[in-house]
Amino acid sequence: MFTRKKIDAIYRGEIIGKEIIFLESATSTNDVAMSIGRQRKDPEGIVVIAEEQSQGRGRLGREWISPPGVNLYFTVLLRPPFPPREAPVFTLAAAASVVSAIRDYAGIRAGIKWPNDILIGKKKAGGILLEMKAHEGKIELLLIGIGLNVNMPLSGFPDDLRPLSTSLGIEGGKPIDRAGLLCRILEEMEASYNILLTGDKRTLINQWLRLNFTIGNKVKVQNQDRVITGIAENINDRGELLLKLPDGTIETLNSGDVTILKNS
Repeated sequence: MFTRKKIDAIYRGEIIGKEIIFLESATSTNDVAMSIGRQRKDPEGIVVIAEEQSQGRGRLGREWISPPGVNLYFTVLLRPPFPPREAPVFTLAAAASVVSAIRDYAGIRAGIKWPNDILIGKKKAGGILLEMKAHEGKIELLLIGIGLNVNMPLSGFPDDLRPLSTSLGIEGGKPIDRAGLLCRILEEMEASYNILLTGDKRTLINQWLRLNFTIGNKVKVQNQDRVITGIAENINDRGELLLKLPDGTIETLNSGDVTILKNS
């Protein structure tokens, strides 16, 4: 479990982590963060961490299994000086930060599946949930919610998710210090945010490309009521997926559920 000593030692950057709010339990860290963001005059950089979530969720409102004492559930609040159309790049930056931290701290070769999944091999170990409050063409509050299966045993997953899910502890064969890993992730996120503030999106997109498991593969994309199959060619500067269809045309996708069919 997180102790007060471990919480006090969590990374505090110039922006991200300037204030750490720890909760034994929350509905979801994004819910708490949104409430805090609406109340605070300057919520930029606040990090909300929960030991467990009673209503953890991923994209499209899907349930995120969030038992106590084994995983990481946290949300970073930002107020970036960007228009709402630029928000998706923060998903890319957060995913790259998480994967870089896992590789460096835990020595496990994690990767990214577009747009927001953290994979180890073909199994999901974590995800990013981006939520935003905007007004008059400006981002008023950006929530970067991160759920990461750290020391979850296989028995902790529902039966239907066991073939598709994993944790760092399962893959590495030993427990991972959650507080230490969290510190490393926040350090990476601070560095990425500072790069974005200079306007240098290309550096972060290149980092994402180095760490991704999607580009170059044949994929199936569930996009609203459509299912599209093609080769994941690239992403653009807005973080959208460029999918090469069988007839050679390129379709640009800003969302969707990707299934990797085979390596090219």
